[in-house]
Amino acid sequence: MDLDLDLALGGSRLRTLRSGDAPLLVEATGQERARSLWGARPIGPYDLTSAQAALAEWESAAGGQVSYGVVQDGRLLAAIGLMPDPPAIPGGPPTGAELAYWVRPESRRQGIALRAVRALTRWAHEEAGLRRLWLEIAPENAASQRLAARAGYRYETRLPRHCRSWIHQDPALDLRHDCLIWGHGEAG
Repeated sequence: MDLDLDLALGGSRLRTLRSGDAPLLVEATGQERARSLWGARPIGPYDLTSAQAALAEWESAAGGQVSYGVVQDGRLLAAIGLMPDPPAIPGGPPTGAELAYWVRPESRRQGIALRAVRALTRWAHEEAGLRRLWLEIAPENAASQRLAARAGYRYETRLPRHCRSWIHQDPALDLRHDCLIWGHGEAG
């Protein structure tokens, strides 16, 4: 399944991020003070080495998860991750994926994430053939819940201790917290 993407998004582009985009990620996270972007990433900005490593793990050619960026005037405004489920049939295509997003601190509350989530959701259903997408949102994250509803996602359930906190590198030592699942499209 080809998950490469390059779409016009207003005055910006929503496109697949590559390892060569690491300088964009370093610049975009320069003011970040919260846990940002992908998995075990520590709090705060990326340096060039960690940005290259993160993007290499999330390239579509690596299989599985893919990173997309909202890029405007040579700046990364936001990033979206698409994490497909393993195929139901060995060797077959995935039928669903989790979608996650991040917006650089000074670009938040400008509708960038909403436009990007809507565009990627539409593309994932229509072009990539994914029947179901979902967001995993912390219960206290009211802004992300509002975004999910505005993007056409529906609240489905609360999963106790489902999401990893990424405080420890070792999953066995890490804390888990509840997640709200918001879905789009049909299951299975």
